[in-house]
Amino acid sequence: MIGISSYAFQDLPLSQALDNIEQISECAEIFSEGLHDIFRNEQTPLSYDLKYSVHAPTTDLNISSIREPIRRASLELVRQTVDICIKIDAEVLVVHPGYFSYSYDLPAAKAALNNSIGEFADITGDTGVQICIENMPDWNCFLFRHPDIDLNETGFALDVGHANTTGNLNEFIKYDIGHFHLHDNYGEKDEHSWIGGGNIDFSSLRDVLKKSRGIKVLEHRNSEYIKKSMAALKKMGIK
Repeated sequence: MIGISSYAFQDLPLSQALDNIEQISECAEIFSEGLHDIFRNEQTPLSYDLKYSVHAPTTDLNISSIREPIRRASLELVRQTVDICIKIDAEVLVVHPGYFSYSYDLPAAKAALNNSIGEFADITGDTGVQICIENMPDWNCFLFRHPDIDLNETGFALDVGHANTTGNLNEFIKYDIGHFHLHDNYGEKDEHSWIGGGNIDFSSLRDVLKKSRGIKVLEHRNSEYIKKSMAALKKMGIK
């Protein structure tokens, strides 16, 4: 199934963003920031006949924080987001792996991330919601820019564009992928361009995308890119 991230309509209220998505796809991913903050719009998704996934907030959420009170607060925010996923029948919650400020703190941040991953099973329980950790673009502050994290039973959201900036897409596709973020770039910046608007060889991903039951979310900054990407996927036989 191809989904559309509300990120492409970030300047519109969530209701208008979902109005637009409903005309294009049967699936929407709610990017829970700004006007689309799911905590301020819990009831809005219920007015639409859409299948949902949710992108957890990124502001003030750091599951790799070396400050234990911040890590605990981040996990509580994840828990509350899972509760909203249940209400809107969203089966996937995408979560960023976290960040650190100084290279000295990298080992502690990795340990904190491992602790958080170990607690996700208690958060989701038998809710039917799958937490998927997303790989990050090539910014030094981020964890999981490279396939060096043991996700255990936690799901994996492959961000194809992010992996192109770090030059290890071929390594990431070896993971058990439960969810996809699709966009393009030229390997230098996280542009979130349309499929074909960069140098990613999406044809090499055709089999992976066709075989996977995971939602393939088009994550663009610009709504004009959606039609171009939909056409590119259709040409590849991706539905």
